Amino acid sequence: MNALPFRPDRKLTDVLKENRFTLSAEIIPPRNGAEQRGILEQIQALIGAGAQFLAVTKGAGGSLRGGSLPIAQAIKENFGVPCIAHFTCRDITPADVENQLMDHHYFGIRNILALRGDPPDGQPNWTPAPGGYHYAYQLIEQIKKLNDGEFLTRAGTGPNASGSKERTDFCIGCAVYPEAEKLDEQIGYYKLKADAGAQYAITDMLYDVDQYSRFVEKSAKLGISLPVLPGTRVLKSKIQALKMMQKFKVKVPAYVLDKLPEVETADSFMIGVELALDFADRLKSAGAPGLHFFVIGNTIGAATSLKTLAMKGKIG
Repeated sequence: MNALPFRPDRKLTDVLKENRFTLSAEIIPPRNGAEQRGILEQIQALIGAGAQFLAVTKGAGGSLRGGSLPIAQAIKENFGVPCIAHFTCRDITPADVENQLMDHHYFGIRNILALRGDPPDGQPNWTPAPGGYHYAYQLIEQIKKLNDGEFLTRAGTGPNASGSKERTDFCIGCAVYPEAEKLDEQIGYYKLKADAGAQYAITDMLYDVDQYSRFVEKSAKLGISLPVLPGTRVLKSKIQALKMMQKFKVKVPAYVLDKLPEVETADSFMIGVELALDFADRLKSAGAPGLHFFVIGNTIGAATSLKTLAMKGKIG
């Protein structure tokens, strides 16, 4: 009989080793009170289209979106593909971190994207909870300690001495920002995360292969050699692209903007898919380990891109 009631997930690092170029997607839990059926249909559509693994975000900016852990567990357990569970430490203490990570461990979740988490919207002077973490690398350090069998102790009780300790076995990921204005500073933070125990990285919104390559090359000079998955979203109009550039501080190359219609038209959808295919080709040539689609709102663009890429043999 297995020690745990749920099957341990496959580690993302193993998936990346087995495939030259992967296709994946990242989903957002529904707002609290929304019907669950919609997110299950979205998961099924993305996996059916060719996603080799999925990621589930944690509510950001004070948003009311619970369910990240059970959705990640359902993807792994019921849909049969690996899943990355986002984990934020913005508003919790190290004790809360350990307790919540043990929930993930018992459920068989093995892939964690360790994030500090965005400050709540409208709270520019936010500070962490007393005793909490200011930076993601501190969270990564704690997860690595759990993997090494180092657990917290209660004040006045001493170390747990009930026998052998069952270590956790998390595959730890981190976020990276290739288009940050202060790139060298961001790469310095990336090195802290890698040194703390991160094993893979996922970028924020990205459309420029040159920016990706520059980031990877500059990181390599500091001895950082983690697989870096570029994240992107399918674009359908120039207006949408400009909004993305403003909101996410992302650079969209001129050749992409030139190919997009000013406003969304009947042809916009397939234009966006073709641009995603071109981006995948450029990334594969640059040595990227895959392409990770951010699904914001409608699933169709990401699913069609995944399916088309899979049919054209871009994976593997």
